[in-house]
Amino acid sequence: MEKQSFAYEKKNKGICILRCYGVSGRVVIPETLEGVPVTEMSAYAFARSMEHEPQNASGLPCICGEDLQELYLPGSMKRLGRYLFYNCRNFRRLSFYSDLEFIGAGAFTGCENLSYLEMRWRRGNSCLREILQDLKQKVTVGCYLEEGERTQEGGEREPVCRLVYPEFFEEAVENTPARIISTQTHGMGIQYRNAFRNTQVNLKEYDKLFDMGKYNIDSIDLAELAVARLRCPYELGEAERAAYAGWLSENLETGAAYCLKREYPEDLRWLAETFVTEEGQMELLLREAERQDAPEIVSMLMDARHRRFPAKKKKFSL
Repeated sequence: MEKQSFAYEKKNKGICILRCYGVSGRVVIPETLEGVPVTEMSAYAFARSMEHEPQNASGLPCICGEDLQELYLPGSMKRLGRYLFYNCRNFRRLSFYSDLEFIGAGAFTGCENLSYLEMRWRRGNSCLREILQDLKQKVTVGCYLEEGERTQEGGEREPVCRLVYPEFFEEAVENTPARIISTQTHGMGIQYRNAFRNTQVNLKEYDKLFDMGKYNIDSIDLAELAVARLRCPYELGEAERAAYAGWLSENLETGAAYCLKREYPEDLRWLAETFVTEEGQMELLLREAERQDAPEIVSMLMDARHRRFPAKKKKFSL
């Protein structure tokens, strides 16, 4: 791991991180510093500038603004300061525990490219809904349990549940005669972000939205949503499973386009092994991979075709 350093102060029996320093955009906050748990991130800690800049004794560059790409928070973290990630436009991945107790106002302002949340579930209240409400872009959430996580063949951790939240946007509409400005929300992303019971994800309500989503969500995002639920079917009912599977069966080409666009070869391999029942369907996936100029994927699919649909031996009669 690249060398990292932190400016911090002791606060309320814990450590508050003021700034992070290093040469990589991937930041891992430690569980403890000087034997004291790290519990808080200061306001503007990753913003390009802050009102009172702490002293940097490390000699390493400050990781802030567009330098930040990934952040991994420890289980001891409880509070995120206001405008913590202000204008971190290259920030793409956040790993955190679900029991964060406080997220300051505007913490995610300007984080329009934050697209993946890795959340570890803990009992009690969850902060996921609060984070999602601040992110209007499409966001994928990988949910992990602290114990008993599944692993892929290569030994990598696999989420117990993978959820896709489509984008939404807000529009200010002025009622000129009354001089009143109202806000209108567009896109199904807001319905998905409201599929919660108190602070916990309501998976039944989440899955029910798929029928409406067929007509209101971008087809590539819809394919990702269906693949995510079927590959990690945590608390997925039989009727909902059938709805996702039925749509994917009828839209294999779109499913392949999603896997290639997002560069998810394992999803494409799963799609081929699960839904392809005829050689013609495999040819369809191959054509899509060739169209997307993905030679490694083409090779993988050709290998799958040879295994699933071996060439018939020719018979000769004398």
